Amino acid sequence: MSYIDEVEIKILVENTAQLGMKNILGAHGLAIHLKIIYDDGKITNILFDTGPSHKVIENNAEEMNVKLKEIDIIVLSHGHYDHTGGLLGVLKSLDRRIPVIAHPDCFLPKFVLKPKFRYNGIPFSTNEIQQYANLICLKEPIEISRQVYTSGEVPRITDFEKISGLKTIREHKIIDDKMLDDQSLIVNFKNGLIIITGCAHAGVINIIERAIKITGREDIRAVIGGFHLVGAKRERIEKTIEALKSHKIKEIMPCHCTGEKAIIEMAFKLKDKIKRVSAGNTLIFK
Repeated sequence: MSYIDEVEIKILVENTAQLGMKNILGAHGLAIHLKIIYDDGKITNILFDTGPSHKVIENNAEEMNVKLKEIDIIVLSHGHYDHTGGLLGVLKSLDRRIPVIAHPDCFLPKFVLKPKFRYNGIPFSTNEIQQYANLICLKEPIEISRQVYTSGEVPRITDFEKISGLKTIREHKIIDDKMLDDQSLIVNFKNGLIIITGCAHAGVINIIERAIKITGREDIRAVIGGFHLVGAKRERIEKTIEALKSHKIKEIMPCHCTGEKAIIEMAFKLKDKIKRVSAGNTLIFK
């Protein structure tokens, strides 16, 4: 059976830009390009999220030698603007229609009420996206390339990974947004799972458990992305670190919404396993 021989990951958009790369732009949000190379020489190019602006992702892609026209599939982690704002611009720049994978709740209205009303949802309608792409909305995991899966809707198992303060609308009523649209990417790499999170609103530990269940593997080469611990209480950060310790993870690469306090605490307790990533970083797994 064919297997994934190499994975090249480029952080195209993140809150911070890699030092020494003067033309890379930092912007609040996330976009990650994955080049999946199989043992038979075939390649799949996946774009996971698109950052807040097409100008930022297009600039950084050019600087990092990522040809957006070669993207085969786009996966949206969830429906917040800082992960989806560049989508329409990227799609318009392509000369063909490609699949865009999202959870149905990705397109619900999303906002916060405190300290004042602020809309933070996807800035495009489904109709606009469907003009340029094949939009596929589903809750279940799907294998988007050989041995590469979306997590689909992530079951909430832990008792400490809670969501609060986010709102949406159903049946014309304001309700708490439990962010059921939050999904991740799972690469069943030859040397262990590579798990890519957007904001991990579902909880990074819940996501790891989901990846293990989908693939049947417990060895994890890397967990990369936002862990949404910014503003989290110390108890949640400590429980997250303890749960990370309990898994067989070689490298943990937090960024975006993880929060500096949580990253520092992780580095203190998990030592060399922690590596913060920024826009401009290239990660190669062989």
